[in-house]
Amino acid sequence: MHSISALTLGLLLSLSGCNPDNAGQGPDPVDQVAEPTEVGTPQGAVVSKHIGPQGGTLATADGQVELTIPAGALTQETTISIQPISNHTPNGVGTSYRFLPDGQQFSKPATLKFRYSDAEVVNSAPEALGIAYQRTDKVWYNVPGKSLDKQKREVTVPMPHFSDWSLFENFMLVTDPAKDVLKYGESVTLQIMELAPLTETKEEPLIQRTGGANNGLKWSLVGGGTLKPSGSSATYTAPRGPSNPNPVTISVELNFKNNPTKLILVKELYIGSGFVKVNFLGKDYVFSSMAILDDEDPTNASIIGATPKEVLQIEFSNGRKGSFPFWYTAEGNKCRVSFTLSPSQQYDSGHDWCDGEDMVASGQVVFEEYVPGKYVKGTFSGNLIKYDHQCTKAGPAISGSFFVMSATALIPGI
Repeated sequence: MHSISALTLGLLLSLSGCNPDNAGQGPDPVDQVAEPTEVGTPQGAVVSKHIGPQGGTLATADGQVELTIPAGALTQETTISIQPISNHTPNGVGTSYRFLPDGQQFSKPATLKFRYSDAEVVNSAPEALGIAYQRTDKVWYNVPGKSLDKQKREVTVPMPHFSDWSLFENFMLVTDPAKDVLKYGESVTLQIMELAPLTETKEEPLIQRTGGANNGLKWSLVGGGTLKPSGSSATYTAPRGPSNPNPVTISVELNFKNNPTKLILVKELYIGSGFVKVNFLGKDYVFSSMAILDDEDPTNASIIGATPKEVLQIEFSNGRKGSFPFWYTAEGNKCRVSFTLSPSQQYDSGHDWCDGEDMVASGQVVFEEYVPGKYVKGTFSGNLIKYDHQCTKAGPAISGSFFVMSATALIPGI
């Protein structure tokens, strides 16, 4: 099998001893006007139903969205459709949906119901969820009259017309997007961002606002480094050596005037070279102490997550933003993925030695962002093949994500 070079492994093992001092900048100033977004593109199958003046109900196949049209809302039988689309809503949650025919008006408001999962509100709270729709100017507007059922995990609003509709998080704790991973000793500013009033009384555009109508903010930090709050923002400075735990967790509790709602917003920051997350053989792995991008030679580059016993490696050549299929070697527009759990448990994305036939697993690596010599962010999914099973393309499923810094960016001068 291919193996990590001694130089790369040495870099991984030596990261804990390197303490470059390079303070970061806070996030860019926040826009105080509503910004148009892209229009979503179809992402799945359309569901349709004929509904007339008697009314009726239509739901997506997975039950995540349900539309109820009351009797008298339509004057004639109409083909009603729901199309899943890509979500470009500010701080959108899950999938957006296009309701057809576009622009359809109702004599009586329909009822739109979104269901959410616990994972979708893990960094916020169900009370912060809202529903918005996109107008023809491509700006998203929140919808008043929301009701929340936490037991059933449902958010419901009256729906007067059709358009593109989405669930979104009203509050979030934000940093510069490139600051999910901090170098040792680096600083970053976190801010509370509000998109719309917590208690909606009218339709309002989703506008990113810092602060918000809250008081009694309570900031907290779990992990190494220091946190200095200042109203609705706080400055975090990473430790000058490895953090335990990694990532560190920063949270802020929001209490509102004349409103009993309490929200806790959460942000995780990785310290050091970044992270590689993997789900394989029913187990989750998180590599953060030893995770790095080795792309000093762009034709022979790697993303590596490792412990003394386990190594996940994604090999690629001349990387760039985009999607690349699994292959038995890293060449052209293809990636080689390998995962070693022990000497007897070695898996990879393919072999080229089975009676002249290539055995290649199914899967792809997606580079969402890639700045050579600095960092790479992305995901991977597919299956891997047991290394000693030479003549099969089948194997266990693997999936994961990564955000890793280049060794040259993390440790200047190497």
